[in-house]
Amino acid sequence: MKNYIAALILSFLCITGCSSIKILPEQVENGTINPADNSQTIVKDGLEIKAYVSDTAINAYNLEGTVSAFQIKIRNNSPNEIAFSDDSFFLVDGRGMQYALLTPEKVRDMIKKDSYYLMPYPYVGFYYLEDFEKTSFYNRYNSSLPYYYELYPQDLFTKSLPMTPIIPGMSIEGYVYFKIDMSAHQQVKLYVYRKGASKSSPPEFVFPFKIVK
Repeated sequence: MKNYIAALILSFLCITGCSSIKILPEQVENGTINPADNSQTIVKDGLEIKAYVSDTAINAYNLEGTVSAFQIKIRNNSPNEIAFSDDSFFLVDGRGMQYALLTPEKVRDMIKKDSYYLMPYPYVGFYYLEDFEKTSFYNRYNSSLPYYYELYPQDLFTKSLPMTPIIPGMSIEGYVYFKIDMSAHQQVKLYVYRKGASKSSPPEFVFPFKIVK
């Protein structure tokens, strides 16, 4: 059994270490690209939204290649409060396939399912110290990305984008999650709607990204 688990762990390490894709923003009207973090900020109708794909937000949860995280920052420069909800964010791939936002609860459930060898939430770690030491050794020599086995799924909640009204002059910031393997695509677009906006209308904000392999 332990040999089987070790093989699974090594497969995760290989996926993490071999990932070499870059996800770059494509210029849009009213948008400003920052090459330092490959983000784009769009200013429109009193709103300022910044978005980019996080390389590290999911690495800690053994879900790389399955779940992608977008870092979002929204500033309300209008005189009125605004709000967003779970159905304000959609991801669309180059084939027109639509992906709904994964709530932190759903991502946590995926972690529980994929990490059956780990101790139950919220105390997640290896049962045997020797297994942690072995995987740490493999990680040091085979992966160029941060990869952690002391997992704290409660971070999914504390670091996710808060779906609360934004009062004038204030900002919110956090992650939104989608179940998609970015390496299998060439382009994705992040659609952003205000809370209650009709999805039959074009999204108010569109963030296109190209995936370079």
